[in-house]
Parts: sequence; structure tokens; C-alpha cells
Amino acid sequence: MTQYITYRDDPRKLAEQAYQQEFYVEAIQILHAYLENQAQSLLMLVGCVHFNAEQEDTWGIADSFSFHQCVKALFVLNQITKDQFSEFNEFNSLRNKVVHQIFKEPYERAHEGVPKDDYDVIFKRTLDQIDFFTRKNEDIIEDPKTDEDTLQC
Repeated sequence: MTQYITYRDDPRKLAEQAYQQEFYVEAIQILHAYLENQAQSLLMLVGCVHFNAEQEDTWGIADSFSFHQCVKALFVLNQITKDQFSEFNEFNSLRNKVVHQIFKEPYERAHEGVPKDDYDVIFKRTLDQIDFFTRKNEDIIEDPKTDEDTLQC
């Protein structure tokens, strides 16, 4: 029998637990993975609802977009503001620094790691925004102007 690795509980709680245990890589990865998934869903939903794209044709493509690519596309499609774009971009940059530079050797103080204060500010702000894309998805679905047939994309 095949076993599957999945998580069905609140990602905010999981990220907070990892943070409190000082598992900073895990904490930011949990946030990133959840936000990326929700941003991909929003991108696909916008395509279906506003541009009559077929879910069958776009699902796999939307799922292949990175979080950064989704945020850029959603900004271009006027689904997020310039400030929101900047905040999510800042979060993505922090995540990349943490994940990709965690094992860098400090060389003549050129790289000493990610400052914890910087991490804390961005992590906590993003944790507060964890439902941002989910709410945007729900707003589109619940919009009375959205045709029921379009939602069957």
C-alpha cells in the first residue's frame, strides 16, 4: 500500500510551531509552500473566470509557476497592488536567502547569515497575510457577477 505525505491542518499553526522551535528554514518553507499553492490557484481562477481559460488546460501550467512568477503575473493582471507585490517579493527574497544561503561560510564578514530581526519582521507580516490569496480566490467565487458556468472551468 502506498503511503502519502500530506498535511491537512492549518499551515499557520504549523509555521508558528516551527518558528517557536527555532526551525526557521522549515517555518519559512511552510509559509512559502502554502502561499505558492494559493497564488497558483488564484492565477488559474483568474484565467478561468476573466479570460475563459479551461481548467483542464491551465491547471498544470499554473502549478508550474513559482511563487515569484505568480506574484508577477498577478500584479500584471491587476489582481494585487504594487504594495502587495513588493511585500510578497520581499518575503520571497527572504525565503531565498534563508534557503539558498544557509550553509554559506562566513568569509571575512561578507556573509554572516540572515539577520534575525529582518527575518522576524517579514515572517510575522507574511504569517498575518497567510490567507491573502485564499480570500482573493473566495472573493472571485462569491462575486455575484461571476457566472456559475465560468466557475466550472
